[in-house]
Amino acid sequence: MMEEKNNIKTLKLYTYISTIAIIALLLMVKLINEYTVNDYVLLIVFSALSAIAETFLIPLPKVGAVSVSFALTFSAILLTNPLTAAIITAAGVIFRFPYADGRGRVHLFNTPLYKTIFNISQYIISAGVAGITYSFINKAINFGFVFLNPIAGALCLIVFLLLNSFFMATLMSILLNENLAFIWKNYLLGFVSTSLVGLLGIVVAYSYHSFGTGGILLFFIPLMLARYTFKLYLDMRKNYFETLNVLVRAIEANDTYTSGHSLRVSAYAEAIARQLSLPQNKIDLIKSAALLHDIGKIGIDKNILNKTGKLEKEEFEAIKTHPEIGASIISDLSYMSNISDIIRHHHERNDGRGYPDGLTYKDIPLETSILTIADSFDAMTTDRPYRYSLSLEDALQEIRDNAGTQFNPDIVDDAVIALKKAFFSMMK
Repeated sequence: MMEEKNNIKTLKLYTYISTIAIIALLLMVKLINEYTVNDYVLLIVFSALSAIAETFLIPLPKVGAVSVSFALTFSAILLTNPLTAAIITAAGVIFRFPYADGRGRVHLFNTPLYKTIFNISQYIISAGVAGITYSFINKAINFGFVFLNPIAGALCLIVFLLLNSFFMATLMSILLNENLAFIWKNYLLGFVSTSLVGLLGIVVAYSYHSFGTGGILLFFIPLMLARYTFKLYLDMRKNYFETLNVLVRAIEANDTYTSGHSLRVSAYAEAIARQLSLPQNKIDLIKSAALLHDIGKIGIDKNILNKTGKLEKEEFEAIKTHPEIGASIISDLSYMSNISDIIRHHHERNDGRGYPDGLTYKDIPLETSILTIADSFDAMTTDRPYRYSLSLEDALQEIRDNAGTQFNPDIVDDAVIALKKAFFSMMK
């Protein structure tokens, strides 16, 4: 059965890529028939810079990578025509050689052919159709500057984003066997970054229009320095979460039953936060709090934590102090103090019957509500010394049943969707 599913997935993948490749080929024939390359200096310089930008792209966790090469493609659309833009964006993919963890430098000759064909094809279509859109609108609405029609430029950006995100979302939908609409929505969140890169493209177009090749090179050098600074930030962020993961594993090392609990809670909390479309800084905040939410248990007697029978009243009261202990530990660290309140209140309830402060719905922040659901879900779906785990559907039903009493009713529906997807993802 599994082999049959894999065969079906492979057939869908190759059919999809073949279709994209044929469309790209037909589009190139159309562009060659309708346009000519009228600035070979621009073509060569922009192609070389596009390859450099693609080589030094910045990997982002779970969402691919970001590159400024589209700025050059967009500039080519503004300055010349769709054919030149399509060639430049294809050249960037063909001649790039970015670094990949575990593989070293990857290039045209050590990358699977189907991946190269897909990347080149989808970029040709995205850039070509976006360029055609700009040319058509620019002729229909004569408005703007010598090298820029803002109305045509805005529509060009939208077309490129829609096509590029759709092609990538469809590919990931096939590979992950996920709902296309859900994945495409996540890719569309990149509209802001694409727009910012588009603004860079306008600056590049202005530089080339005003100062020629020299203006482009003077602009491109600080752009790559900015890329280096951003890369340092991402590396620091990655090291931060890796350090937290090591700390959590050390804390849980002596507890067979809760080993891996914090890592799973972090994954569930992140999934809920993304389902709610929270900004990345909020997601990082919630992930950090989730990883360390049980750090206060290092101050609880291990005999109480690992007790298989029913806890005595005094023992349960001791367990209930772990959020306060954890918040106290974290508050002493200046760079983590912003998550201490989330950790302190992750056992609060909407009806005011939680601990340690008995907060009610209106006083519990969204970040804490997300962590509470994620923590409870993992507790329900894993074995504990005092009971066996619930099934996925039973655990999700418990969350639905306790909406408004234990859990924030405003986010329960989204949480159920996110938890179900994250649970199956972990099972793969």
